[in-house]
Amino acid sequence: MTRVVGVILLCVALIAVTAIFAWLKTAPVPETSRYVGSPSCESCHRDEHRAWRDSQHTKMMRPVTRPGVVVADFAADSAPFGIAEAHWAIGGKWEQQFMGRDANGDETLLPGAWHVAAQSWQTVGWDGWNQPIPKQRCHGCHTVGLDPVSGKFVEPNIGCESCHGPGEWHAKTLGLGAIASLADAEVCGQCHSRGMDTTTGHFHFPVGYRPGGSLEQHFALAQVTDGQNSSDYWGDGRARSRHEEFPDWNNGGHADSLKILQDGYDGRFGPVVEDCLRCHSGDYVLARGPKPDVASARLGVTCSVCHNVHGDLDQPRIGCADCHGGGAFHHDSEPRNARHVPCPPSARVDCVDCHMPKIISIGGAMQFHSHAAGIIEPQHAAKWDMPSSCSQGGCHAELDPVGLQLRFDAFYRGRVSLSSTISLAESVQSAVSK
Repeated sequence: MTRVVGVILLCVALIAVTAIFAWLKTAPVPETSRYVGSPSCESCHRDEHRAWRDSQHTKMMRPVTRPGVVVADFAADSAPFGIAEAHWAIGGKWEQQFMGRDANGDETLLPGAWHVAAQSWQTVGWDGWNQPIPKQRCHGCHTVGLDPVSGKFVEPNIGCESCHGPGEWHAKTLGLGAIASLADAEVCGQCHSRGMDTTTGHFHFPVGYRPGGSLEQHFALAQVTDGQNSSDYWGDGRARSRHEEFPDWNNGGHADSLKILQDGYDGRFGPVVEDCLRCHSGDYVLARGPKPDVASARLGVTCSVCHNVHGDLDQPRIGCADCHGGGAFHHDSEPRNARHVPCPPSARVDCVDCHMPKIISIGGAMQFHSHAAGIIEPQHAAKWDMPSSCSQGGCHAELDPVGLQLRFDAFYRGRVSLSSTISLAESVQSAVSK
């Protein structure tokens, strides 16, 4: 009898433990879960932690006293302040800015940015120096676990919990409890965009947003003034300055790649099958367990499909050719891609050079790729006095926009369009006259 009771109790205990484990795995992250810092993640996620540790995300806000952090030249006569005034360095790959203390002892942005490529200081032209309050402008994206009222935070830099949300619940449950692990581009968009928080209107980041929530509820994206160049946008709506990758992506075909399949597809390339999701669905591509089907998939081609999100951020996780093959068109590719690239192999031109041209200013120069994928023809670029797909990066610098458009039309359209050339000439004249 005792043995039977023992077996029953053991079975009950096993059922209870199994139920607890199942509940832990499916229960949502409690609202009370706190930020615990990236070092807490290393023991279980060594490879991801190692990749993150070596990435640019860990170089976004570092003490100036740490060896090798400061790349700016404070010995230059143009240095706007001394290194002794700074205690945090922001960035260092494209440009480097600094935080110090004002006369009241409050943290402030110091009035100057070091441009790495140009090896020079910039001291005018950035609106951040007019409102140099880091806890309102910088800390929401350059720290983890910020209290926007006090300005205190758990750790500097972009840490694990910046993208996964507070990890206390996950850590306390020995990895069984949920934590955000999403392919949703909004996770990146919380920082790779410009705008103001919707709660107070005082912060340049989404106060209260956690990965998995709705970015729109916490953040209002900066608005484009159509038909007018600004410091942040070109007149056609493309980003002109950094931190605008999310809205550029959101306005492009990659964001709508799944919607194209699920809504209104006319069947011209055959039926929609699961294999289509390899190139049309981010949550399908990145699923570690069971993959969604066409009906249940919910994300298009998001940031983490193309980027290594833990490390080597500027190196592709997959290449354009994995979906587009030898050209821009996956379907009926042979006739449509036969004359895809006009440049010889010696030019070493790849997809992003033309389809994601360098039209974004960072570190004092146009050296950052657009995330609004698409060709910018010379006649379009001339209208807004912006680089085109043919002229960016020093390519064809000897040709004026009219000459470039003539060659573009001759190659891709097999003709020279007189009307487009006249329109282009008028655009060039208008830009020159401004």
